[in-house]
This record gives sequence, C-alpha cells and structure tokens, in this order.
Amino acid sequence: MAGVGMLRGVKIMVKLDIEPGSSNAYHTGDWRTRQPVYHDKWPPCSRVCPASEDIQAWLALASEKQWQAAWRKLTERNPFPATMGRICYHACELACNRNHLDSAVNIHAMERYLGDMAIAQGWQHESYYDQVQSRRVAIVGAGPAGLSCAFQLARRGYLATIFDAQSAPGGTLHSAVPDYRLPKSVLAKEIDAILALGMALRLDTRVNEAELRDQFDAVFLAIGTQKPRQYPGREKSSHSVMSGLEFLHRLNRGEPVALPKQVAVVGGGNTAIDVARCVRRLGAEATVICAQDPHGSHHQELGTEMPASSTEVIEAEAEGVQLIYRVGVRRLVRSGEHLSGVEIAHVEHVHDRQGNFNPRFFDGTEEFIAAGLVIFAIGQEADWRGLESFEQAAESDGVWFGGDAVSKSKLAASAVGSGYQAAMSMLASLRGELPVFDDHKRAKITFREMQLHYYPKQPRNEGEVSEQRLDGFKEVVSGLVDNDAVHEAKRCLSCGVCFECDNCWHFCPDAAVVKKEGGYEIDYDYCKGCGICAQECPCGHIDMEKIPLSL
Repeated sequence: MAGVGMLRGVKIMVKLDIEPGSSNAYHTGDWRTRQPVYHDKWPPCSRVCPASEDIQAWLALASEKQWQAAWRKLTERNPFPATMGRICYHACELACNRNHLDSAVNIHAMERYLGDMAIAQGWQHESYYDQVQSRRVAIVGAGPAGLSCAFQLARRGYLATIFDAQSAPGGTLHSAVPDYRLPKSVLAKEIDAILALGMALRLDTRVNEAELRDQFDAVFLAIGTQKPRQYPGREKSSHSVMSGLEFLHRLNRGEPVALPKQVAVVGGGNTAIDVARCVRRLGAEATVICAQDPHGSHHQELGTEMPASSTEVIEAEAEGVQLIYRVGVRRLVRSGEHLSGVEIAHVEHVHDRQGNFNPRFFDGTEEFIAAGLVIFAIGQEADWRGLESFEQAAESDGVWFGGDAVSKSKLAASAVGSGYQAAMSMLASLRGELPVFDDHKRAKITFREMQLHYYPKQPRNEGEVSEQRLDGFKEVVSGLVDNDAVHEAKRCLSCGVCFECDNCWHFCPDAAVVKKEGGYEIDYDYCKGCGICAQECPCGHIDMEKIPLSL
C-alpha cells in the first residue's frame, strides 16, 4: 500500500510495510507497549467488613434469585445473617462505591432477608468433611466469637466443646441487646443451626485453667466483657444507681423494672443509647449525658466523636431521648437516700495526656439535671477469674483469643470475624501447616477506577419503620419484601468483578476481545494496547499493564 506525502512542495510516494486486505492478516499486537489484563478486585464493602464476607458474591447470587446459594456463600464467614442484618452497624454501606452515584446498597437488609429466609425454610449448614477429627478443642464463651469459631471448626471436622457461665448461649447478643433490635427467637434459631453441626455446649459452667490444659489440645478464649466498669454511687441503693449492663440484663431476663419519671443515662456508646431507648419504652423520660461530641462535629481534639452508631442516635432522638453533649457528671445530688439528680459540667478535654478517656471539666459551668435514677453505661471489662495465667498465653501455647475481651471495636461482626481467624489459625496449628486465610490481598477498587455513568440511578429500598415504636419492645424496622430484595441486590455495582456487560467486547477496535463462557479473554496477537476496553469497563475489572522490554 502506498501513501502520499509532501517534502518541500514536492509530492513523494511512501511505501508502507503492509498490503491491502483484512487486518487479521497482521499481528498488530506486536505494536503495543501495554496490555489489558482482567483482574478480580476486592470491593470496598468487603474490605471493611469485620466478618470479611464476600458481599459482592452473595449479592450477585441473590440478584439471580439463587437464595439458598447466596445464603451459603454469606455463611461461609458469618453464620448469623439474620442477627447481624439487624444489629450490625454496616460499615460496608459507608464504604459502598454506590454512595458516589446515589446511595449505598442496603447490604444489611439483604443479609437479614437471607437469614430470615433460611430460618423460615429450615436450611441447614453443611460440613466440608465427613470424618470427625480426634484432636480436642475447647472454646470458652458461647457468644458470637466462640460460636463463630466452633462453627468453622465443626465444618472442617473438629467438634469443639463450648463452655459458658451463662444459662443461655449468645453472650451479649442474648443478655444485653434489646428485643426491639433483635428478637430472641431469631438469635436462638441461628444458634440452633450452628449447634446442629455437632459441637458440645456446656452452660452454667465456669471452667478453670487446669481442666483446659489437661483435657484439650487447643483453647479459644472468647470470654467477652460482661463486667461493668466501676461507676460512682454503686455502693448506694440499686434503685437510684445502676450500670447499663445490669439494666439491660434485667430487661432481657424478663424482670420487671420500675422507673422514676426522669432517668439520666451516662455514656456515649451503643449501650447508653440502647438503655435510653429502653427507658423510653418503659414510659420514662431519658437524658443521655455524653462527654464526647455529636456526630459530624469536627472538634480539634481527635477521637472525641461519640462512639455510638449515628443511626441509633437518630432513632433515639426520634423516640424522644434528649442528648447533652460535651458534659460529664461531677456528682450525684441526693437528699438523704433519695436521688434528686446529677450535677453536670462542661468538658474541656475528653482524654488525658496518655490518651486515656479521662474528662476534665470547666469550673463554673455546673448545671443540675433532675433524675430519680442514674444509669452508668461507661463500658465493660473482661472477667478473667480462674483464667488469669491465660492472659499472657500465646498461640504457641495452644491458646487463641477473640471477641470483645481483646477487641477495641466491641462489635458483634468483629467478634464473628475473630472467631473465623482463630479457627483458621488453630486448624493450621493442629495439622502442622501454615495458616491460610484467603485472597484478601486483592487490590482495592474505588469509584475513581469505575465508570459510574454506565449505571442508572435507582432508589434504595428500606424496611418499614413501625409507627408504634414506643409501644412495647416489638421490632422497630421490618425486613424487605421479595421484589424489593431482588431490586436491592441488583443495585450492587459489582465493583472490580466482571458481570459480563460486553463493553470490552463491543468497544475493542481490533476485535481482540473474545467472548467465552463465563467471561472474556484477550487475543494478544491483535491487541494494540489502546486501553479502550479498560476505559469503558464499568466495574474497573480491567487493568492496563506495562509490557516489560525484552533484551
């Protein structure tokens, strides 16, 4: 083929190195310096999930109405979908790339939907191994961490023995989470499905170190934090001062709790908000005294935003709970044995120089808050009685730790995740292998690597909120209905994971993208490395990589 050019006004003929005919006759891929490569990436929702669920995978199955397959994929990591779908504070949704298009996928509602369906249909967990292993494993604590660890071990042939000092399994989920957030029947059914795998459960049992060391090859300690931190006035009558944990335990045991007209709740965490919302349901006024800043206020002192979930705070305010921020209790005000209220003062600094929570007050800012009962929800601690020497143990000693006793987050989903991690590490140790966790080292995909303009904007589906929310302890939020669940699952952007949209195939100018069953492949004989396929990939599944120069 000849071309025409100009040189100082004189026409010249330029001979090119190709002949007429189809471009398929030439391996144009020899020209490229970059090449497209399909890479699965780890969506931001899963990267921040404390339980490390493969959220994109189970949502994709749910979008095709493969409900049981979606539930099985979800429960590979989290055997409590109906529970966590109700109480988890869903950091996954804050990280969801769809926030940059319209609003996050309602992941926790989908999790609850699958969990509730599994309960209604009676789906059972399946073991990966038929043969029961002989090595003996003890788990101390039947909360979400202990049960998660036992679940993972049992599916792999190791039937642990679970010890718990309480009379029912579930830990704080059973003893302290109010029914309006988590009905006990839902939790009980998910625990029953876990126990059906065959592990032994010994309740009302406080085990000791000697028994654990003598009878078991490995020990997982998930003892939780069931002991309230010390609070002022505890030596007085429990009718006027009590801990938040004690208050919630009494409610969950079904004990009658008589309240005065006005109750002050001290604390800024989720327990304080749970207590205040329960107080409102019992007909009393609730005032939360919080030393931290409200959500969204960017105070110059780091780490001072209240730790409670913003969603819970919003719901508490809608139910009539009054919150007073950046204040603390200076003293309890009594008239004889009768509590009339608390004296509060504005907080100057929330933490001391060592970073410990230790509020310092502004003198002269004192105020009086009327209250006939003060409930201190200022945190809990682990009770190591009988297990003191284990505090300094390590995995090399055959001892693993998990749950709230060793976690800073104090979230149920984090406890579930710690149970999985401990189980995987324990299995490797028992088998004499190196621990293998999974492919969480995949690259993160952000909205900047995606083409969000390809996705249509779609409204987010929510469960209905009861108008009678203070009428007893019935659930406040209902679950999704079938059509809404399918719609919500399909809102997932499939970040970093191919969903076979055909864009790369349609836009390739050299027909170098080849469709095949389950995806695509690149014919590098003809790919010139133009990068159009990567530019037009909605979910950011394609990377352009440099081709190393050959010597």
